[in-house]
Amino acid sequence: MTLGDEQKAVGREGIIQTNGLEISVIVPDVRLKLHAVDYLIEPTAGKGKIWIDGHQVKIVGWSE
Repeated sequence: MTLGDEQKAVGREGIIQTNGLEISVIVPDVRLKLHAVDYLIEPTAGKGKIWIDGHQVKIVGWSE
């Protein structure tokens, strides 16, 4: 997958899993790192933003 493909995630809803929870997030931005892509995520309910490895986010509606 290329950065161009990953850019399609901008503005989309995703799900992250942590400690037995599934959290709904929005992806407002992506960035390219050496051999990886990070997503900037923010919760759909609540506050805050954080950069996270793109592999940790399942974009809703994307088939792999």
